[in-house]
Formats: sequence, structure tokens, C-alpha cells
Amino acid sequence: MSSAARPSVPRPPGKDRLVSSAFGAVDRPYKEASTLPGWMFSDPALYAEELRRMFHRTWTCIGRDDEVAGPGGFRTVDVGGSGVLVVRDKDGVLRAFHNVCRHRGTRLVEENAGMGLSNIQCPYHAWTYDLTGQLRGAPHMTGVANFDKRDYGLHPVALETWRGFLWVNLDPNPAPLSEHLGALVERARPFPLERLRLAHRVVYEIAANWKLVVENANECYHCPGVHPQLVKITPYTSGEEDIHRGPIFGGWMDMVDGAETLTATGKSDRKRFPALSAEDLRRVYYYVLFPANFIALSTDYVTMDWFQPLGPDRTRLVFDMYVDRDEPDPATDAMDFWEQTNRQDWHICEMAHLGSKTIGYDQGRYSNQEDTVHAVDRYYLHRMGFVGEPHE
Repeated sequence: MSSAARPSVPRPPGKDRLVSSAFGAVDRPYKEASTLPGWMFSDPALYAEELRRMFHRTWTCIGRDDEVAGPGGFRTVDVGGSGVLVVRDKDGVLRAFHNVCRHRGTRLVEENAGMGLSNIQCPYHAWTYDLTGQLRGAPHMTGVANFDKRDYGLHPVALETWRGFLWVNLDPNPAPLSEHLGALVERARPFPLERLRLAHRVVYEIAANWKLVVENANECYHCPGVHPQLVKITPYTSGEEDIHRGPIFGGWMDMVDGAETLTATGKSDRKRFPALSAEDLRRVYYYVLFPANFIALSTDYVTMDWFQPLGPDRTRLVFDMYVDRDEPDPATDAMDFWEQTNRQDWHICEMAHLGSKTIGYDQGRYSNQEDTVHAVDRYYLHRMGFVGEPHE
């Protein structure tokens, strides 16, 4: 991409040359590269551009399709700060719309979820839409020049499902979801994703930039000091990163001998997924679906994280844990393990964010345990238009 096509992002005054050099330092071969400069984790103009260039132009998993159950079921979510309404129409078809009235932009539905919706009525001036998004009623618009209700239906949002997971994309002309998922489709094939049910949902708010949270998910360099309970089950130097070309990044970690799942004891009373190979039964798979999600595939449960940027300095994370729909065990042991692990992660991310804002930090270097972090950072710079296509 030429420099003329790159976004105009405020940089430290008088330091354009230094900023360009900083991007170039990240875009070097892994063992020669530097990390993202600290200012990129706090700049409000850069954050606004990230929402526009990435979170408004990517597929985001917002949960499962069975959370919108039956005709008239609905959910509302925020994607990159923009409201989305998901409904199931009278024929059972799932649809998504921008949750905004076409009259004067009022938020249409305030509730997080519900059933029995027969139409969508704006609470401000009573413009009314059916569940296919068509405008059916607009009081006192008779005689308004060039007004045709057919021109003022709700703006649709792209929606697809993959094996029970529900995805939306604010891009009006998105690539198919299958292109976003890429090699993850084959990697996840042995896991019974279409049979999952939600066992736990925990929402965290993290006082850190979203990029720090994503970077943290892509390395276990921090694990010996931050997660002593985790490395007892999956040693931090084990496994391999097998997908790192973006937007999917990750691989697997090996469990120690005798461990059957990722819990504090390495054991559980749950049945392990039946189609897994002997190799799969010794591993836990982790993949970032950049920029908005993170999936973990264990032997008897699956987790999905949803990263929701709330500002340069804050990230909401929705953590979902799923088990087989016929599994009576609620996986409380696994949730307790992840609750401890998650809170350790969020604390260290907050510490990293505080440090990134100080005048004592500029750019660091990647360790030999952070090759995937480097790949993610280069992919980010490419998506933002700061560097060209990432190379091997």
C-alpha cells in the first residue's frame, strides 16, 4: 500500500520519521524485529481507526445460534461500538440489522435478549419495522416529498453460522465466513461443535488495550510466572504453532502424562469427545481469530472468547464455556480453573498497559517464545495499512 493510501493517524509531534521507523522495526524478520511501540496502546485517534479498519470489517463470533431460539427471539450486541440486533423471523430465519432507527438514529431495542418479538418499534417516534427489516409504519410522514417506506428499511448486517456458532460482520460486502476461518475449519473438524451447549458465561472488564489482550493469548512465555497451575498440566515449552498467516493464529500445547483435560487436576468426570484421535487426546488447541475472538479446543469442553474494545484503555471480554449438549456435568471444575487463569491474565495485561504509557518505554524485542506475537503484530500493521503484505 502506498503511503498516500495509508490512514492519517496522529503521531507524536515532529516524529513522523521515528514512527515510520518503528513500524519498519516490527516488520523485520522475527529474530531481528522490535515490538509495537508503546504509544500504539493508548492513542485515541489510532483506536478510532482500528474500529473502522478492523472491527467494522471482520467476522465476529457473538455466541451460538440457539441463543436466538424460535420465531420472535432476539439478541442485541455491540460490535466495535456499533449496535447490532439479531432476530429470528416468523419463518425461523435468523437475520441481523443495525440496531438503529432510520428516522433519527435512535437505538431500537434496549433489552439484551428476549422472546416474542412480533415487530420492531422505535421508542422515540414509533416507526415500526417487521422482522425482515421492512418499514411498515411511519406516523405523520404522509405528504413528505420523495418519501417511500420501501427505501427506509433497517440496514442489514451480514450474518452466518458455523457449526452452531453465530457470526456477524458490519462490512456491507464481506468475504465469506469460510475465508475468515481458513485452516481452522479442518483443525476443528473432530470436535463436535454443532452439539455444544453453553455451560458458563463470564464477562470481564480489563483496564488494558485490546491489542495487549490479544498478544497475551498468543504466547505462553508469561506462563511460568503468571500461571503456575497451568504449566503443571501443559508445560509452556510444549506443542507447536501450526497456523500463523492471519487472521487465524495459534496451535496446540501438550498435556503431561496422565492428564486427560485442562483442569486443576488434569482429570474430570466428563466424557471426552468421541471422534478425537489419540494425538488430539493429549493436546489442547488454541487459536486467535483476529481481531475479535479466541477459541480453545480441549478434550471435553470448548471455550470461546470475544474481545470487545471499549476505548484505548479498556477491553470487555466475554468468556463462554461449552460442553456436549448431552453432558450432565456443568464443567464447574474447568470454569474454576479458567476463572483463576483469566484473572491472572487480565492483571498482567493491565500491568503491561500501565507500563506502555510511561516515558520509560518505547519498543522492546521479541523472545524466542513469541514468534506468533510477532506474526500477529505484523498482520495488525498490514490490516491498518502501515506496512505491506506480511511475509514468512
